[in-house]
Amino acid sequence: MVLLNVLVYSGPGIGPNAYAYLIRTLRQFLSHRYAIIPVEPETLRKEPWESKAAMLVMPGGRDLPYVASMNGEINQRIKRWIENGGRYLGFCAGGYYGSGRCEFEPGTPMEVVGDRELALFPGTCLGCAYPGYNYKTEDGARAAEVVVDRSAFGVSESTWKDDPDKVRIYYNGGGYFLTDGFLGKQPVENRDVTVLVRYASDVSDPRDRSKRVTNAPGIVSCKVGSGMAVLSGLHPEYAWDFLAPSSYTQPYNQQLVQLLRSHDAYRRRLLGAIFAHMRIDVDPEALLDEVASEHSMRIPAATPTFIAPARASGVAAVSATMYALNSAATTRGEIQVAGVSDMVLQDAEDIHITNACPGDECRRVPRRYQQAVFAPLSPNTAAMRDGALLTDGGDVARSHSMLVLCTQDVLPGVQETPRFDMKLAIKYMQEVKAHTAGSWLMYSDTTGSTQTFLERNTKLQALLPNGTVNVATIQLAGRGRGRNPWVSPVGCLQFTMLLRHPLLKQAPVVMLQYLIALAVVESVKTQPGYEGIPLRLKWPNDLYAALPSSDTNSDSSDGSDGSDTSFVKIGGVLVSSSYKANEFTLLFGCGVNVANPLPTTSINKLIHQHNLRTGSNLAPISMERALALITAKFEEFYRQFLLHGFEPFLKLYYGNWLHTGQTVTLVDQGHERAKITGLCPTAGLLQVRSIDNPGRVYNLQPDGNSFDMLQGLISRKV
Repeated sequence: MVLLNVLVYSGPGIGPNAYAYLIRTLRQFLSHRYAIIPVEPETLRKEPWESKAAMLVMPGGRDLPYVASMNGEINQRIKRWIENGGRYLGFCAGGYYGSGRCEFEPGTPMEVVGDRELALFPGTCLGCAYPGYNYKTEDGARAAEVVVDRSAFGVSESTWKDDPDKVRIYYNGGGYFLTDGFLGKQPVENRDVTVLVRYASDVSDPRDRSKRVTNAPGIVSCKVGSGMAVLSGLHPEYAWDFLAPSSYTQPYNQQLVQLLRSHDAYRRRLLGAIFAHMRIDVDPEALLDEVASEHSMRIPAATPTFIAPARASGVAAVSATMYALNSAATTRGEIQVAGVSDMVLQDAEDIHITNACPGDECRRVPRRYQQAVFAPLSPNTAAMRDGALLTDGGDVARSHSMLVLCTQDVLPGVQETPRFDMKLAIKYMQEVKAHTAGSWLMYSDTTGSTQTFLERNTKLQALLPNGTVNVATIQLAGRGRGRNPWVSPVGCLQFTMLLRHPLLKQAPVVMLQYLIALAVVESVKTQPGYEGIPLRLKWPNDLYAALPSSDTNSDSSDGSDGSDTSFVKIGGVLVSSSYKANEFTLLFGCGVNVANPLPTTSINKLIHQHNLRTGSNLAPISMERALALITAKFEEFYRQFLLHGFEPFLKLYYGNWLHTGQTVTLVDQGHERAKITGLCPTAGLLQVRSIDNPGRVYNLQPDGNSFDMLQGLISRKV
């Protein structure tokens, strides 16, 4: 089973900085493989989250609001999930909360003492380990010296390189764990607790500060049924450059940032070892020694977006678009680079619009100009921005982007776009005939989100020709349906297509999400020889691959036909829309695994497996060709859809979807059992019929319900 989601508690009690820093670090270490998803208590209470969650992470903050928000039903679900193989990681307040008892500053005005329901660590977490904690200042912070027990992690010795046993880690308010061994007791049977990290000898007893404490457990690993919990009184997720040196004024923490900086590589390897101990895959780049001197982590920089006519024809039309885009940049920018006129379109973000530099074997954008526009945010600002983006859509810094206007004979080369060949993509798009879909091609190696860029910048959007496609190799904040992030590994084709659709009774706009998902699947399966590639559709608009159930990457079983086939998600479609003057402006966001074998599988891996199974010699599909095939197939379908609606596509759609005759449970109808009967071709509703009362039929909205195929549950979204 492939578990794709790392859930991060974002409800009452979180420390804003602790949460933002945690999100930033999790994305650095895990976003190559997992979706980092904030979750509120109501999501944990009502959504069927367990089947896709690899780990639940509780950030630092305040333990009592955690208790108030999650005691009872939520804690029971979390505990059952962990006992069945789930993983819990708690930092600071999350460590107190995951223990059997919390004793925080006993006998002081800040006292918080009481038993805790989860009790993943069956004993007491006692804190603060160091005196001086203050909720409003950094007075209690330390660059705590800790001792790492490498043998306890169960990872390769090469993980640690030549790191010292003693490492400096950020600390502020956490506790230590009263294990049986630490208390000098005989370990209780079935208490499977391992100490991973201990504080050095400068800890004191919160019950009596005159008593010094040695070898206090600072990070513990607890076996809970088939699952695991790692609880930490420390903050190994904090990087030195998240912190402002001026905040640390006490004699014991004035050198905090400097100490943490000198130990940052050790900290990252410790955190990587914690994830590995929990069987969570880590991006190897997060552990490299070669880190820029200014920052503790590799922060991908956004790159220019190049735009060029692809399928667009007619000199006049192309020239008119170029002129409109150039003319829209009416504000003179502040960047001064020789040979460049810095002109800006002030939209939701400042879009620097420039023309590609002509000439053979030259950069289309002067390096100094690109560096000036994309001057990197400090990791502290970036962390705060990422936390805001993932919680309420806010931003703490105005964004800058660059749009580079290209002609078909002046396109970026491999130096500027090494992971996508615009020239080759345009060649394929012209060979696979279409007119509107893919009329213009936009490409950026690294961007925030192809969908968000077009969605927010409405002035730019209005200037783009119908059918423009915006492609990126890396999305720093890729989006799925609802508020879900999208995992964006290299090899995933990620694009957003702009479509202006007229208000037509026979061509209802709601059905277009099904049409483009069908086009993605059929763009592959209609190629000669590729008919047997096992691509399928899951309602409402997810793309799945059918695999033998023995495949270790299998995610869920259909269960409708008793076969040994199982399925993994390899793509999805996101649609946003606006309406004005009898016309819809639609943005189709699509992500499909073309060449990346992780986190699930990819089209090219399916092709390889098909070749092995059948003795065929089908060629893999490049990113550039996949884009050309998908957009051409969509246009073929769309022209028919404009005349006849979705009805002519129902047979083809049912031939590709996973749900014919599938039995499901309707959570919001008292867990009533029902059988899926079809899809309404005019309203896009999923139609299901009650098993116990066949006269009762339910019509389910695609945007109002979530479908957990593994559990066969359909429930209303929170």
